[in-house]
Amino acid sequence: MSQKNKPGKKQVKTRVKNHKLIDLRRKQIIKGAIQVFTAKGFHSATVREIADAAGLTMGSLYNYIRSKEDIIYIVYDYITKILKDTVTDAIAGLSDPKERLKVALCQNLSAIYEYQDVVMFIYKASAFLDRESLHEVLERETEYIELFEDLLRDYFKGMEVDETRLRLAADLLTYIPVIVTFRRWSLRHRFESMDIVMKGIHDFILHGIEFIPGSWMGSEKQEGEKA
Repeated sequence: MSQKNKPGKKQVKTRVKNHKLIDLRRKQIIKGAIQVFTAKGFHSATVREIADAAGLTMGSLYNYIRSKEDIIYIVYDYITKILKDTVTDAIAGLSDPKERLKVALCQNLSAIYEYQDVVMFIYKASAFLDRESLHEVLERETEYIELFEDLLRDYFKGMEVDETRLRLAADLLTYIPVIVTFRRWSLRHRFESMDIVMKGIHDFILHGIEFIPGSWMGSEKQEGEKA
């Protein structure tokens, strides 16, 4: 679906018109919500507790959201925008396809590590999104994956690539770095530093994408012939 034909992005209604104030208050709400949801879980957390953690009154909070479900959506919206913007900004001045991909991988990994508490929260809370919000979130995730698809196509420009492998690789490039969130306690215990871990993930991905050129079915056929 082309960008111009996509349905409009979901809007969480507010009673405030000042966009800078909306952005400021939503960041407060996001920070407070993550703190409360992490400690108490989605169902046990109350809107009053979230307001207190955000440094807002109940009345002020309801100027920016209507429900706890709205809070989950604005957290998703916040982190997906950060991830995409940081990657696109990092590669904006680069022209070499190989360098663009390497920088994008590094930036994606760094951003996920920096916002690991937010990433952990959205994975736990995704089950509580309504259908409209979930559809919007999946659209945003797909756009982010497609950014890596484009980077990979440029990286292998002039070479014959397996389209299935390329699309799968784009998913893997986007989400393998999430291991620094899900396995952070174990990784910190098992390795000397997270810098070593992140460099290892980065190098592993760069070596792994070399499986993209060629034919997937052709490889399976060769394996069968060997057997």
